[in-house]
Amino acid sequence: MSTPSSTPSPIRSRPNRPLRILTAGLAAVSLLAVAAPVPAQQVVFDPRNHIENALQAARQLESLANEARSLAASPYSHLAGNSQSLRDMAELARTARGIAASAEGLEQQFRSLYPDDVSGSDILRLLEQGRARTANARRTAEDVARTAAELERLGQQRGQRLTGALSASETASGQTAAIQSSNQMLAVLAEDLAALRTIMLAQSRLLAEQTAREAADRTAGDEARRRRWSRSATTPAAPAFDPFAHARD
Repeated sequence: MSTPSSTPSPIRSRPNRPLRILTAGLAAVSLLAVAAPVPAQQVVFDPRNHIENALQAARQLESLANEARSLAASPYSHLAGNSQSLRDMAELARTARGIAASAEGLEQQFRSLYPDDVSGSDILRLLEQGRARTANARRTAEDVARTAAELERLGQQRGQRLTGALSASETASGQTAAIQSSNQMLAVLAEDLAALRTIMLAQSRLLAEQTAREAADRTAGDEARRRRWSRSATTPAAPAFDPFAHARD
């Protein structure tokens, strides 16, 4: 009678082999999951992290596109016309032919045409100064009229520029375009203020010339009367004929 052997047969042990392999693999994965990372460890692909990074990059691109649209420049600009108009206004003051627009020129004119003391001037000098003041008054009035006419011409161009700026502001597609259109409207308003300042300065010169001329004319008149009445009185000479010769006839 033979004793049974305790060694398992190859046929009965074969089904347990895949289970042992799977168990060993899970154990290795567990060890890798809990083990501390080392520099030679391979990077594991994470789909969720990859998708989140892609969405974040897409949001950044969309933000940059919105900023680019908001930075769109205004297609309308009247900077050249506005600058030329301001230069024309400044030229009106520089080309004044009447009373001077500069402090140095005013001092020279007042010394020669509107002196404070005319006691040392002769009658011919006083007459020359009076004629020069009259001519200067005419030129000053002409400066005011010329300034008003030139500002009227520039005002028509400002109306066109304001219309263009308003249209550009209505059709602005970006933030910067809207700001630029608003700035252009402010530039037109600034030009209006410059025009108002120019005409007020011209009128001020006319008023100053009129006041100074009237004061100088009064001074010259007072000096002429003073000289006339300061002469010593003389007795008229007797006539060479007898005015009473035929008084009784």
